[in-house]
Amino acid sequence: MIIAVTNKQRRQAVLVLAIALLLAILVKLNFIIPVALDGWMHSWFNSFQSNFGDVIMTIATFLGNPVVDIVYTLILAGVLILARLRIPAVWAIITLLTGDIVLKIIQFLIQRSRPVGHLIGDSSPAFPSGHVFGLFVVIFIVSILIIPNINNIAIQFTIQWAAFLIGGLTLMSRIYFNANFFSDTIAAILFAYAWVVFAATCYAKLAKYLKARIPFFKYDEI
Repeated sequence: MIIAVTNKQRRQAVLVLAIALLLAILVKLNFIIPVALDGWMHSWFNSFQSNFGDVIMTIATFLGNPVVDIVYTLILAGVLILARLRIPAVWAIITLLTGDIVLKIIQFLIQRSRPVGHLIGDSSPAFPSGHVFGLFVVIFIVSILIIPNINNIAIQFTIQWAAFLIGGLTLMSRIYFNANFFSDTIAAILFAYAWVVFAATCYAKLAKYLKARIPFFKYDEI
């Protein structure tokens, strides 16, 4: 299988999902621990605002925009299709789109308001962060699908480092622009990891189904 996860990754996914759900409950109940930390982080980031910071964080926010996440995934799918890996390409697109649906459900259930002073365009519920979730779904897809199939360690490290640098900057930008609280961004990463590992666990069934039921994929490598 081109896409596979280990038992260790599955255990990690269950653990991070449990932590994310616990965090969601604490946020929903307005419990003091995440709320106090969120307030402190919010004030700390506001103390570093500057014109240069505005430029960097604006770029970071753009790179993590949900629409841009779709573009990343389509580009990745295009590369996979050119490499005659159409089923992994379909899996990557499905993983992002279904993940966004799960995200919307969680946001609807928690209904957390955004911090005071957020941008007008940020009107959806804050928990978990949509920007951070979508971008890290893409990052974890790359980590599971692309990185293991690259033989050059230096290239592996460069791609991984660049991906997590962009992810980290996007996370900071959401707090910097008062779009999300710190716990919103952390929960988004946890949910993203759990979702991608779950999707990767389901990959074998998806691949076999496509090969068996759709002639277009009959001779594709899985």
